[in-house]
Amino acid sequence: MASDVRPIPRSRQRSLWGEIWAGRVSYLFILPALLSVLIFMVEPTFSGFYYAFTDWNPGFQEVHFVGLDNFAALFQDATLGTGVRNVLEIVVATVLKNLTVPLLVAELIFHLRSPRLQYWLRTLFVVPMVMPAIAVILLWIQIYDPNIGLLNQLLGGIGLQSWQHAWLGDPLTALPAIIFVGFPWVHVLPFLILLGGLMSIPQELYDAATVDGARASARFLLIDLPLLLGQIKLLVVLSVIEGFQGFYNILVMTGGGPFTSTIVPALEMYFAAFQDSKYGYACAIAFALFLVILLITIVNMTYLKSGVEYEA
Repeated sequence: MASDVRPIPRSRQRSLWGEIWAGRVSYLFILPALLSVLIFMVEPTFSGFYYAFTDWNPGFQEVHFVGLDNFAALFQDATLGTGVRNVLEIVVATVLKNLTVPLLVAELIFHLRSPRLQYWLRTLFVVPMVMPAIAVILLWIQIYDPNIGLLNQLLGGIGLQSWQHAWLGDPLTALPAIIFVGFPWVHVLPFLILLGGLMSIPQELYDAATVDGARASARFLLIDLPLLLGQIKLLVVLSVIEGFQGFYNILVMTGGGPFTSTIVPALEMYFAAFQDSKYGYACAIAFALFLVILLITIVNMTYLKSGVEYEA
């Protein structure tokens, strides 16, 4: 039996330019945003890739191509090597913080029986988002103060004077103290992403699990986790990017010290560019960070796959 579907006559087929012309008003409204992205985001990105292979130094008009010299210097920089070890610890800690406590809180709120209580608790945990990040960092600097800080005062009050410490002034405790900032780590964005994933799971699955007599732990392992792997993949990528690129908290709290105990590659890049005026070397560090983050993202998206998929 011949198919009734007939090809569209060529005269009725629109070319690409015809489609653009038909939606010219919509494209006209999009154009300012597109130009802004190209000028302020795309162009600086590719410029940075180019300058990573040069000796670019502001104040000198001539820019010379130096090939891989900047990248060779990366492997000879002992400070950068220390920063790589530090940032790996920070990345692992960031992934764990964004996947553990926010998931636990999301599970507890999602399984509450009272919708009104769920609403108010969701609102309560989202409120800290309005607090500027720099204010939180300054607060934690006061908490870690060796003389009047809350942490040392609390230790002294419970008879643990021997535990009192200059937390940000000791190379052994400075990095752990920075990682500990934000405790109990109920970060808003991971919490909302995981809670949204739980809310998208069909209720029929939970009803079937209840009929089968499944316990809460079984529902978590067999229903929640498999269907949250999409959100978990996203949070892993965001956490890796945050861990590798973040440095403002370290800059404010320790400046990379004491000595180089809290230095990270992104902070080294900042110092190279704005203190030493080695913009070519700074671009090389940025390019190396880009490649590492891209590789980790590809591996994460390739090998972390859900065994159960659901489409609403």
